[in-house]
Amino acid sequence: MLASWYAQRGYTCLEIDLAKPPDVSTSQALMKHYESELASQIRMLAVPFAPVIISRAGATLIAQTYISSHPATGLLLISPPPSNASVPQSLLPTPLEEFNFEARFPCAIMCTEAEQPRLAAESRLWKDPGVDKIVVQDEDAVVGQEGVVQIEQWLDELGI
Repeated sequence: MLASWYAQRGYTCLEIDLAKPPDVSTSQALMKHYESELASQIRMLAVPFAPVIISRAGATLIAQTYISSHPATGLLLISPPPSNASVPQSLLPTPLEEFNFEARFPCAIMCTEAEQPRLAAESRLWKDPGVDKIVVQDEDAVVGQEGVVQIEQWLDELGI
């Protein structure tokens, strides 16, 4: 939904649906698989610049894995888990080391008012003063007009 909205406004967008591979037993292998798939999709888009990665919930793990070894113009994580240790085993079969990339590009986290206290207490990126924080009222605001407008304002501030 977000990709089509932004595409109508002139942004080059790619919405990717990555299926879980059946034969992966560790979280590291799972993230490596997703990273490879995402990198392949981005390469096929053939844009001449590094992308702005926007991801939500569990997909923020894939975005952070990608960002750890690929260039980006920006990163927006929507309702990310506060830490990898907090992710349910249904998403990560084995413990996954916390991400430690340095945000040397614009980075933001969008969350609801209810999610903010836990992110403030547990999220390494939330504690980083260089990471922009966007807090909206509730889940309806995240997926509705308020969230879309907040994201567009952030992109405008970046000059994208």
